[in-house]
Amino acid sequence: MSKQFQSKKETLSFINKSLGGKSDSTSKDELIKSWEKKYQTLAKRTKSLEKVYKFHKGVVQSISSGLITIDFDGNITFINSAALHVLDYGFQEMVGMPIKRIFADQAEAETILHGLIVKKQMCESKETNLVNRSREIIPIGFTSTMLSASDLSFDGVIISFRDLTKLHHFRIQMERIDRLATLGEVSAGIAHEIRNPLAGIKTSAQVLEESFSPGDHRSQLIARIVKEIDRSNELLKKFFNFAKPGKPKQEFVALDSLIEGVYLLLSSKMRKKEIKLAKDYGVDIPEIYVDENQIEQVLINLFLNAIDAIDKKGEIRINLNMVTEVDLNDGKGPRDAVLLEVADNGAGIETKNLEKIFNPFFTTKAEGVGLGLSISLRLIEENGGKVNVKSTPGEGT
Repeated sequence: MSKQFQSKKETLSFINKSLGGKSDSTSKDELIKSWEKKYQTLAKRTKSLEKVYKFHKGVVQSISSGLITIDFDGNITFINSAALHVLDYGFQEMVGMPIKRIFADQAEAETILHGLIVKKQMCESKETNLVNRSREIIPIGFTSTMLSASDLSFDGVIISFRDLTKLHHFRIQMERIDRLATLGEVSAGIAHEIRNPLAGIKTSAQVLEESFSPGDHRSQLIARIVKEIDRSNELLKKFFNFAKPGKPKQEFVALDSLIEGVYLLLSSKMRKKEIKLAKDYGVDIPEIYVDENQIEQVLINLFLNAIDAIDKKGEIRINLNMVTEVDLNDGKGPRDAVLLEVADNGAGIETKNLEKIFNPFFTTKAEGVGLGLSISLRLIEENGGKVNVKSTPGEGT
C-alpha cells in the first residue's frame, strides 16, 4: 500500500512542477489525502464487485441445469459444472469447441444452430439428443436466449438444458405398461373365446370315442385330437400368464448356481455353434431374494438370444459383481445391488430397434414370436430389479 502511495506522491510532485513549481507542503498533503480517499473508495467498490461476481458465479455453477454459451461462429465460450457433468468433459476441453460436435444428429445440429445464430430464432422447451465423451446418447430439453453485451448488442447465445434420461426411461416404461395392460385385456378375451370352443370340441371328441368299439383305429385319432386340445390349452395358459404373471415366490437364491444350471442346460446348443463361455464373478456376491424359477427363465431367454446372435465361433461373457448407489426405480432410492451382465460378440442390435426390443411381439428373427424379452423384463421388474441394454451393430450386445 505504501509503495502505491509513494507512486501517487511522485505523480503529484510532477503535477506541481508542471503547474509552476509550487512548493506548498500543505497543498501536497491535501492532494495525498484526496488520492487516499479515492483509492479507498475504489478498493471498496472493487470488493463489492468481487462479491457480486462470486455470487453470480456461484449461482451459475450451482444450478442443476446445464448452461452453455456460444459465439456467433457456433463455438462454446462458457459451460457450467452441471453441463460438464452430463457431457463428461473438462472445462478447458469444451471452451472453443464447436457445439455441433456434441449433437447426436449433425443434420439436426445444423438446423438448430442456423435458427439460433443466423435467424436469431430462440427455442423454448425443445428436445434433442446430445452425446457425451463416450458417445452415449443423452436426451435433453433445452431453452435458448440471446447473450446481451454492455452496449445493448449481442455477444452470442445462451443455451440452458436439462438431462431428460430418467424422464425418457420413465416414458418408455409407461408406454410398455400401457401396451401390457392392453395386451392383458386382449389376451384374457382371446383365452376365454378360444377355451370355450376347445372345451366343446374335447367333450364331443370324448363322447365320440366312447361310441367306437375296442380296437377301432379311429380311437387313436380321437386320442390325438384330445391331446392337441390339451396342448393348446397349455399354450393359452402360458400366454395368459404372460399378460398377468403370477406373484413371485421369493426366497434367497445364489445367482452363480442358477447361471451354472442354465449353462448345463444349453451347453450342447453352444457347442454346436462353437460358442465359448467366459465367466467373471466378483468376490462375496450375496444371495438375492427372488423367485428362482422366474429368474431362471430370464437367464434362459438371455442365453438363447446371445446364442442366436452369434453366427459361429463366438463368446458369451457373464459378469457378476456388486455395485453401489443403484436406483432400481422402486421409490426406495439408490442402494447396493447385484449386477449381472450377459454379453455376446454377435451381430448386435440396430440403434432404431433398441427401444423396441422389449415390446411384446417385436422380433427380427424369422421364427421368433417376440415375447422372450418382454417376459424377461416383466419378471425382473416383478422381482424388484431392472434391465438395461447396450448394443453396437457388428460388435455385440
